[in-house]
Amino acid sequence: MQVIIYKFVDGTTNAVEVTEDIYLIDLQLLKEEISNNRRETRRHTSLYYFTDMGIDFEDKRIDIFAEIVRKENAERVHKALLTLSDKRRDLVYKVYYEELTMRQIASQTGVSHTAISQRMKTIRKRLQKELRDCSI
Repeated sequence: MQVIIYKFVDGTTNAVEVTEDIYLIDLQLLKEEISNNRRETRRHTSLYYFTDMGIDFEDKRIDIFAEIVRKENAERVHKALLTLSDKRRDLVYKVYYEELTMRQIASQTGVSHTAISQRMKTIRKRLQKELRDCSI
């Protein structure tokens, strides 16, 4: 004779004496239930469950189309910049790469703020024209 112990939700337990055959059947059913629960949990566990547990998944996929467009645009801008004179390219470098203000550049070069702004306006128009011509 074997003993099967049942545990209830309210915390109480009940022990039942059964034959060896019944005990083995109960043991087999318990193993199948555990296996089924694992399988179902594995299939149906959402990402929200993991994020609630503090596990985060980073999306490492890249948008290939966006990456191609970004590279093509960078090449087009680079080619357009090469059409500028050295002085104009230097001004673009100071504004966009060194992130200097028009006033800072004006004080460095001894030129008025208005003149630097006007030069940048001319450079932008020239680059826009070059970029339009490159896309045709």
